[in-house]
Amino acid sequence: MLAQRRALKLHGQEIERTPLLIPSFSSKGFSDIDKIVKYCAELIDGVTLVSAYDLHYGKIKLPLDFPSLIFLDSGGYEASKDTELSDLGDREHVPKPWSQEMHDAQLAAWQPSVPSVLISYDHPKERLPIQSQIDRAKGIAAGRNGFLVEILLKPETTNQTLLQMPDVIKNVHRLADFDVIGVTEKEIGNSIFDRMKNIGELRRALDKAGLETPIHVFGSLDTITTPMYFLAGADIFDGLTWLRFAFHEGQTVYKHNYGALKFGVATKTHVIDARCWNDNYYYINEMELEMRRYLNGHDFSAFKHHRDLFRTALQSTLEAIGA
Repeated sequence: MLAQRRALKLHGQEIERTPLLIPSFSSKGFSDIDKIVKYCAELIDGVTLVSAYDLHYGKIKLPLDFPSLIFLDSGGYEASKDTELSDLGDREHVPKPWSQEMHDAQLAAWQPSVPSVLISYDHPKERLPIQSQIDRAKGIAAGRNGFLVEILLKPETTNQTLLQMPDVIKNVHRLADFDVIGVTEKEIGNSIFDRMKNIGELRRALDKAGLETPIHVFGSLDTITTPMYFLAGADIFDGLTWLRFAFHEGQTVYKHNYGALKFGVATKTHVIDARCWNDNYYYINEMELEMRRYLNGHDFSAFKHHRDLFRTALQSTLEAIGA
């Protein structure tokens, strides 16, 4: 099967095991992101993701000592005007300058008190062939061996909107140098089915190369597509959906609707926001446990919601990749 438990190891020691659903933070769309982080520091005791861009510009302030593992993101999302699939687009984002030198400086200054995954540099106006992306990413932790390293694979030219999977698979053996392989949900395909198929093909190519490296899907953290990508062979998921929306009985819904259903129509917006973040975090944890229970016997009854949809989507994916 495509979905399996896979380990994140540092110096040969397992520090986390997949699947991992990661609540992430970004200043893009959240002008008060540091206040949100400080509030959630009392809530989160697992893995989280923040951006090197936000640390560079002081949008999120150190120390960050509450997670068990930190993913330090590339900064490409904040450096662009592009949106992820869950973005509401209700706040205009004006990117500040971002360069590889800025990213390198942030990595050099990074001295966390918890284990970290360093994610390769990204900028929407700088695109390279896959082989060059791999070569550049190998150097992001040069001279430092206390971190895990993740490559974020991107389209090869500024005219491309999708990741070129044949070029990725052609270079799959060269991905052995990385602890995690990252793709964005938006760039791995233009439909849920295409994304599942491409994830499945990447997973099979890694398996054939003898690599058990986890696949990380950036921008995917919701109640329906995240389990689908997991079934297709992805392992790690993060996104801002948990801050933008509410998770309720298998659906991802507007926060104000959730507030009306759960707390009453007179509840203030700031109260609904805080309650949603709390409830969403525990929903994420339970969804992760469902995925882990599924792996015990690959039994779809482990999923409380949408089990028939998940089963048929996986069957379609397996047929498409010839598994």
